[in-house]
Amino acid sequence: MANNITPDTRKNFRFAVAFADFFRDGLYQMGPVRPDLVYTGDPNRPGPQKRDELTGALVWKITVSDPAILDKARRASYEVLLLSETEPVPTTAEIGPNLRPIELVGVTVQPRIAGQGEYKYQDYTVRATGYATAPGGGNRSATGAGAGKTPA
Repeated sequence: MANNITPDTRKNFRFAVAFADFFRDGLYQMGPVRPDLVYTGDPNRPGPQKRDELTGALVWKITVSDPAILDKARRASYEVLLLSETEPVPTTAEIGPNLRPIELVGVTVQPRIAGQGEYKYQDYTVRATGYATAPGGGNRSATGAGAGKTPA
């Protein structure tokens, strides 16, 4: 069997995981979906939207809270990257101001080292391809990509 893993793919390796396995207590989105822009150093002139280096898809960001790890202050909230050519649209209703339970599809995690100096720890970059269909159906696609946002 041929081995197609090169040093570049090994460095950027992403593990596919089931949503329920990685987020055993669910996941909550805080705030809107935002484009992930290239940093230019000038707040008055944002850069273009980033593209994922492996898939080529546009990168969007959401801030999430994972109830399973709320005891770890550095992970009380963090960003998940959504990879989609169109802006992903959440499929669930808000349960409070800027707070909604979500489920993601196409979840991958990429281990990385975070922290500084002697206070380093293992962390993960979490990516997904979109939102799962809301319970009870719904008219939005599983990727959350659609013609636009559906009014609430």
